[in-house]
Amino acid sequence: MADKQPPQRPDSGANAGWAALGTLLGGVMAWGGIGYVLDRWLDIPRHLGLLVGMIVGICGALYLVVKRFG
Repeated sequence: MADKQPPQRPDSGANAGWAALGTLLGGVMAWGGIGYVLDRWLDIPRHLGLLVGMIVGICGALYLVVKRFG
């Protein structure tokens, strides 16, 4: 007996876009949070740890997005 599958709809690309956006936001939030914690723990002036953490997060997330989707 053959299993009948419903016809597949073509992928619109929205799933890839949401995945890329989630990766970018996740990277900024995770590494920014690590930088914020280091700011508080080490008493770094002018939130330099937060800034560096956010930059590291966006660079890492962009690398992952390009590697996965590019």
